[in-house]
Amino acid sequence: MQFDTWLAFALASLLLTMTPGPSILLGVVHSMQFGPKKVAITALGDITANFLQMVSVGVGLGVVIANSALAFSAIKWFGVATLLYMGLQMVLSKPREFQRQNTAEVMPARKRFLSGFLVAAGNPKAIVFFTAFFPQFIDPAQPLFPQMLIMCSTMAILDFSWVMIYAVCATKLVGFMGKHPACINRAGGSVLMAAAGFLALSSRSANS
Repeated sequence: MQFDTWLAFALASLLLTMTPGPSILLGVVHSMQFGPKKVAITALGDITANFLQMVSVGVGLGVVIANSALAFSAIKWFGVATLLYMGLQMVLSKPREFQRQNTAEVMPARKRFLSGFLVAAGNPKAIVFFTAFFPQFIDPAQPLFPQMLIMCSTMAILDFSWVMIYAVCATKLVGFMGKHPACINRAGGSVLMAAAGFLALSSRSANS
C-alpha cells in the first residue's frame, strides 16, 4: 500500500472512528461505573470483535477480486451508496436516551472484555460498513493480505484510542449528550455522508 493511500485511509478512519457508536457508548458507561482505566479491557474486547469482522470481510473481498474486476468495481460503488444511506439515516434518526449509571461493584475483567466483544460483534452494521469502506482503498492489482493487514491494524488502533478518549472524557460527554441529544447523530451522519462524497469523487478520478 502506497503511503498516500494509507494516509487517506487513516484520515478517513480517524473521522469515522471518532463518531460515537454502541462500543464507544459502552466504554462511556463502563468509565462512569468503574473508572477510565478499567475501560481498556472493554476496548480490547471491542477491537477483537472488529478485527475478526474485518478479516472476514477481507476474505470475501479476496474471493471477489480473484474472480471479477467488474464485481469489485460494483462493490466499491455500492459501498459509496451504503455510506451515504447510513449517514442520512443517522442524521434523521431519533437520538438515543443516555442514562448515567453508578455502581460500587467492579465488573471482572473477563466480563468487561466479553461485553465489549459482544456489543461490537452484535452490531450488524459493522460488517456492512467494513464491506463498503475497505474496497475504496484497495488496489486489486496488488496483493490483498498486506493491504488488509495495514488497514485492519490502523482502524483497530484508532478504534481503541477513541474508546479510551471518550472514556476519559466520560463525565463531560454525558453532560453534553444530555443537553444536545441530537448533535451526536447529526455529526456522525454528516461525517459518513462527507466520506461517501469524498470516496465517490476518488472513485470517479480513479476510473477516468
